[in-house]
Amino acid sequence: MDGFNTFEKQDKILLGLNSGNDAAAAMRILQQQGFAVQTFTAENEVSTAELLQLLANKAAELDCAFIATGHFARVDVDSNGLSHVLPAADKDADQSARLADLPQSVLAKLVLPLGDFTKADVEEMLAQTAE
Repeated sequence: MDGFNTFEKQDKILLGLNSGNDAAAAMRILQQQGFAVQTFTAENEVSTAELLQLLANKAAELDCAFIATGHFARVDVDSNGLSHVLPAADKDADQSARLADLPQSVLAKLVLPLGDFTKADVEEMLAQTAE
């Protein structure tokens, strides 16, 4: 996977935002992949699992097919249709442990656009956007 797979243009995705640059890079990648990106920010400080459950619930309300975050990890679907969290390509930036215990109901909708990139790639992408 090269990080730029094409999804159906009408696929709406709800992106969980925080104050970091990773979410901005995730938004750019998702838009390039053809998603119609909507954003969501939790009102209170929540754990990663809580944020993703909030995202999944809000996505259902907004008729979004997928949810996404700026975490450095990957999701893979096995031959039985089960989703699994895998380490990010960038081992130093990997955040897969934070996502490992998510239920299938969340993992099945989760897109992690930064998982195939290094932190340096993301910083370069953001620098090019700022120019």
